[in-house]
Amino acid sequence: MRVLPTTRKSTRRGSLVVEAAIGYGVMMMVAMLMFKASRTVTSTQQWTVVQSLTDAFMTQETAMGNRMPFDDITSATTDWPTYPNMDTTTVEVGKLPGGFPVTATLHRTKHPDANNLIDAGGSGTAATNPAGMEAWKLQSYLIYDIGDRNYVKSRTMLRVR
Repeated sequence: MRVLPTTRKSTRRGSLVVEAAIGYGVMMMVAMLMFKASRTVTSTQQWTVVQSLTDAFMTQETAMGNRMPFDDITSATTDWPTYPNMDTTTVEVGKLPGGFPVTATLHRTKHPDANNLIDAGGSGTAATNPAGMEAWKLQSYLIYDIGDRNYVKSRTMLRVR
């Protein structure tokens, strides 16, 4: 008697489709995980770049406050008005890769030293300040956003004449 071989072609065709679907599903899960990981790395890099840009801008702001002639600081048209007044401007601190601008709000003000003479904004007298020295504290505040969080950087320069 002759035994006929059994064929399993019909079960193999169905299993091939199931294996392909499972493989595709696993591949999509790995791709999504890689996408999430790359977004995390990119957002961290963006935060670092913005921090570097704002630090550089505030360094420039400090240098400008330190090199400004003293008569310009005390003039009526100064960039640093006397507190409680503030000079507020929107500035571009730099660009992210891809050319996206990074903007921030810059606030400037100045405070007279308490020992300044009265005509220089203080409450000093000829007895407490016989040399007539004048000191001003220049302050700059940079307010910027990264994502949905607000950040503030400040610099203070002390100028004495």
